[in-house]
Amino acid sequence: MLSELIKRHKLSIAFLGDIVVFALSMTIVLYVRYGIFSNNIGSFASSFGNSFTTQFSVHLYPFIIVLILWLAIFYISNLYTYNAFGNLLEITKRVTTALLISFAFTITIFYIFSRFFELTPKANLIALAITFGILDITWRYLQRKIFIHKKYCSNVMMLASSPLTNEISEYIDTNPQLGYALYPFNTNMLKLAETIQKNSIAQVVVDGRFFKNNTVIKTLYGILSRSVEITSLTDFYESLFRCIPVSEIEEEWFIREITKNKSIYESTKFMVEIILIIATLPITIPLAIIIGILVATSSHGPIIYKQERVGKNDKPFTLYKFRTMKIDQDGPLWTVERDSRLTSIGKFLRHTHLDEMPQILNVLKGDISFIGPRPERTKLAKIYEVIPYYEIRHIIKPGIIGWAQLNFKPSTSIEEARKKFQFDLYYIKNRSFILDIFILLKTVRLLIMASEK
Repeated sequence: MLSELIKRHKLSIAFLGDIVVFALSMTIVLYVRYGIFSNNIGSFASSFGNSFTTQFSVHLYPFIIVLILWLAIFYISNLYTYNAFGNLLEITKRVTTALLISFAFTITIFYIFSRFFELTPKANLIALAITFGILDITWRYLQRKIFIHKKYCSNVMMLASSPLTNEISEYIDTNPQLGYALYPFNTNMLKLAETIQKNSIAQVVVDGRFFKNNTVIKTLYGILSRSVEITSLTDFYESLFRCIPVSEIEEEWFIREITKNKSIYESTKFMVEIILIIATLPITIPLAIIIGILVATSSHGPIIYKQERVGKNDKPFTLYKFRTMKIDQDGPLWTVERDSRLTSIGKFLRHTHLDEMPQILNVLKGDISFIGPRPERTKLAKIYEVIPYYEIRHIIKPGIIGWAQLNFKPSTSIEEARKKFQFDLYYIKNRSFILDIFILLKTVRLLIMASEK
């Protein structure tokens, strides 16, 4: 019973574990400072009671705020995914990076709201961060041991002949913390049910070819009462890689997954975007003026670069950006690494994505959203039409930032564009306020990290 609970809720346990580790770290720091090394006169018990208990209650509320901030940053840093539980070096690197960002953000908050936090010595934050870092790395390494233990792994049978099975198998082999043990089916179809029972299979992954086999369907139907999870290869691949495998889907998939009416979400999203634009004008207007001056003085040409892009329902529109390239320069349709066409200020604007700021005008006009598939140039979109189902990308508004941009590098070939399109499909299928908020927060984190380089 306990093993089944751990199997199903590994990442939830990781989240709750961080809360426990934080509480333990806070207790240790305050106990060491105000319990053991207290300067109060009297017995140890008196010192412990009067100093530690008092200080614990004083620190409790401010440190709860710290906990919430740190958990949020850990979340957008992908520390509550299986990929965060690699080897010890990977765990240490990820936790340390997220903790440094969390600490810097917390110090900033404490400085801005110093009156609210005036009872909390800042030195305690340093001790808390160090203690929490050591304990959390230890805790996560122990979790990894649990994740890869055979007792807590889920046995998965791959009933599939798709080339994707090799990619899935390789990914699971190199990421044992996912908690999967693969059992490829290589026996007679008539022995399928027997094989599933014999190997204690918890999940059967089936591709389209086997779903069309009547013997397989009848067998899978017969084992539903045994609490065996039946998953399509497309859904299993999506859960692992957070993208949709184009090679495994047909028109029927789009009819089932993409035609859901989300008009309330889309109209509410537009109103929220307008409110955010108005609220941030005191920051964006001065920043845009400064960038405009830098662009104008760094090279000859217009400040704003205009380009035709493809929008919702294949409708072309003019996209606005700060110019980052020299004018009258020939080259490929996409930007390549160390592109000589980029100006000095253009490299910085591209690196920090500040060249995208004028697209606020496109949001106001309703051409694009803040979040959505990145709009492609008309010429590129025409080239990419060779990618199966690529036109589906245009059934929603494009965006300034998107899921594909966070998970894949800028495409420089049709093959890379195809892989990137798979992430766009994931967003189109799963778009929601929760996913939008996650993308926005992760983008802010990436921008902060980029500005520090």
